[in-house]
Amino acid sequence: MTQQWHPHAYQVEAMRYVVSTSNCGLWFSPGCGKTSCVLGSFCVLKAKGYVTRMLVVAPPRVAAMVWPAEKNKWADFAHLRMVVLQGTPAKRDAMLSIDADIYVCTLEGFKDLIARNLLPAIHAEMIVFDESSNYRNHMSARFKLAKPILGSFKRRITLTGTPAPNGYLNLWAQSYLMDQGGALEPYITKYRAMYFNDEGYNFPDWKLKPGSAPIIDARLKPSVLREDAIDHLDMPALIENIIPVALPDAAWAIYEEMEKKFYVLLDDGSEASAVHAGAMSMKLRQIASGFVYTGGGNASFMHDAKLAALESLLAELQGAPALIFYEFVEDKQRISTMLGGVPSLSDVSGAKAKALVDAFNAGTQQYLLAHPASAGWGLNLQDRAQHVVWYGPTWNLEYKTQATARVWRQGNPHDRVFVHTIVAAGSIEERVAAVLADKDATQSALLAAMKRPKTATQPVVVAASA
Repeated sequence: MTQQWHPHAYQVEAMRYVVSTSNCGLWFSPGCGKTSCVLGSFCVLKAKGYVTRMLVVAPPRVAAMVWPAEKNKWADFAHLRMVVLQGTPAKRDAMLSIDADIYVCTLEGFKDLIARNLLPAIHAEMIVFDESSNYRNHMSARFKLAKPILGSFKRRITLTGTPAPNGYLNLWAQSYLMDQGGALEPYITKYRAMYFNDEGYNFPDWKLKPGSAPIIDARLKPSVLREDAIDHLDMPALIENIIPVALPDAAWAIYEEMEKKFYVLLDDGSEASAVHAGAMSMKLRQIASGFVYTGGGNASFMHDAKLAALESLLAELQGAPALIFYEFVEDKQRISTMLGGVPSLSDVSGAKAKALVDAFNAGTQQYLLAHPASAGWGLNLQDRAQHVVWYGPTWNLEYKTQATARVWRQGNPHDRVFVHTIVAAGSIEERVAAVLADKDATQSALLAAMKRPKTATQPVVVAASA
């Protein structure tokens, strides 16, 4: 059932900003309603005759679930015709012939549209890159394909709550999506030369020059509107809880052997080895988790210390719902077995995924597993849950931020949300957690610099028809 949309004051400000700025970014934290802001802005722009169609490029789950759901939720957007380009190539091609106001496609679907020169069939003057951090790597195929066609759109908008999960180097490609180099130089080489030093030995390692961060902040700020949910919405407090776990002596012996020699012979006769430091780091994280992949690609299990810690934590929660994130398939399988066959959201899609989400929000599904790469975007799991559990820390700040925000968002009925992270004490996992905290501090400083002083705003009237 649709309802009338009553935007918050900051959403009104955002719509005014989008309408008055051809190329811009909305750096909204999860839960701030950036999707509805864009839909409202599009209504205004369409009514004024500035645009007729909009193309949205988004991660798969966001494309399939978030945009249609937001459009259908509010009566103000009922007149908009939306097509989600998904399914087989033949099905997507057939949907291109449908006359719509908004076309939504996935990242891979967008690459296909460009590669086959099908963008002209949409006739969109406005493009939105939802979760633009997916384009942060200027060397990626998706960015290289998108770069030449940006000029064919009169208006370009990027949406993200995590623009710099790995530091300021991530910003150039996303800024280019907006203004083709207007704010942060037209070439990545010039951007790096101006603001970074290469401190690498065998491979480039770009570090910000002293004093560069505030200069970049100042150049980006006119093109970006930052809003933080905690500033505007009734958000619960977010509490981080690190749970240290002591590994058994036998597991420590294997861990130290791998760390020292990049090779270990296991008790079952199998071998585990790493060809370089990056692979060795992954092996150490596996051992900390309770297993290691051997040369034959099989998993050799060695301890249940983390499983025991998880079991103890869930017992302390006394039946409270918990969303549990894992990285390795073996972790998922062991956790699921321990909890009597708990499903993973990352293994299903469509109606099955919706049924799991509905059951978790209704309280009939007590625990839910998920991998942050596939379940970190486009899901609202806040209706009952108060606890997010990480079976181990992740290197990826974007995963951590977005995945946690599935529960820590507007509408959560609790006054606090807990993020529990199980960490093998003394292991590489402690370093992973420390690096993540450093990344978070860098991105937090950037986002704080993008905030603007609040001014009184006049209402924006969302047109019901073009």
